[in-house]
Amino acid sequence: MEGKRNRQMGFGDDLLAGRISGDHWLLKIERLIDWSAFELPLSSLYSHTGRPSHPPLVMFKMLLLEQWCNLSDAEVEAQTRVRIDFLCFLGLTLTDPVPDETALVRFRQRLLQKNLLAMLFERLNEQLAAQGLLVKKGTLIDASLVQSARTPPSKDGGGTADAEAGYGVRRDTVMHGYKAHVAVDAESQIVRAVIATPANVHDSVVADALVQGDEAAVYADKAYCDEGRRERLRAEGIAPRILYRARRNRPLSEFQKAMNRRWSVVRAAVERVFADWKCRRSMARCRYVGLAKTQLHFSLLAIAHNMRRMAVLCG
Repeated sequence: MEGKRNRQMGFGDDLLAGRISGDHWLLKIERLIDWSAFELPLSSLYSHTGRPSHPPLVMFKMLLLEQWCNLSDAEVEAQTRVRIDFLCFLGLTLTDPVPDETALVRFRQRLLQKNLLAMLFERLNEQLAAQGLLVKKGTLIDASLVQSARTPPSKDGGGTADAEAGYGVRRDTVMHGYKAHVAVDAESQIVRAVIATPANVHDSVVADALVQGDEAAVYADKAYCDEGRRERLRAEGIAPRILYRARRNRPLSEFQKAMNRRWSVVRAAVERVFADWKCRRSMARCRYVGLAKTQLHFSLLAIAHNMRRMAVLCG
């Protein structure tokens, strides 16, 4: 049964809320997002009978806090009990129970079973578009390798390796894990799509699925260089600003070299997104085992990223 938040604040809650500056980034996000767009889908995770659960929106927000602050389930539970900013963002009073790590695990499993993250991601981006934050002058597409949550398989086939992960090579380094394929709005750096695949899937395999269809141009590195793709983009009225790649007996012309230099400056912005996710957020390595759970992780990270970008862009 879906639990409800206690919206009655006590005297102590008012005092604590007054200790936080109104321009705190978490409070900005709380004010800017229309959370009612998420409450109805989240309520579908629970029946109307039985013992009340923790409020689904509270648990969803705790999963977002994990992404922003690079916390585990146990860590976000512990910090929510003592951090005023977390309590204010979650809408919890000092007397409200805090979801424990077991409740968060079960909630994440429900999200996975209902395949709800895609809808929540879409609803958030609809809000961003309604506020004019999606510029759509260009879409940056790229992919990044993420190490598996478990050790690579041993030579004898034993161990507890992630069977759905694959091997990929980036800058002469072999890695066992997954790839995060993203489409990012060039002007706002808002993520418009994220797809998880095993690491052995080539970047270009899911490239067409990352194209949104409403952008003026697509920027991508040489891994996506394909004449068929260029023609398809032109047919849709999209400028194919994909870096040219030299081939055997076909060196790049001066024009192609010049275009590569110009487009590389724009395309490089997608690397900042990956750097932020890997160095400051939760994507230093995969958190879960299996492709479906990894897709959920990347989707949560993209939702958290877009909310943070919204707070920055709206000042």
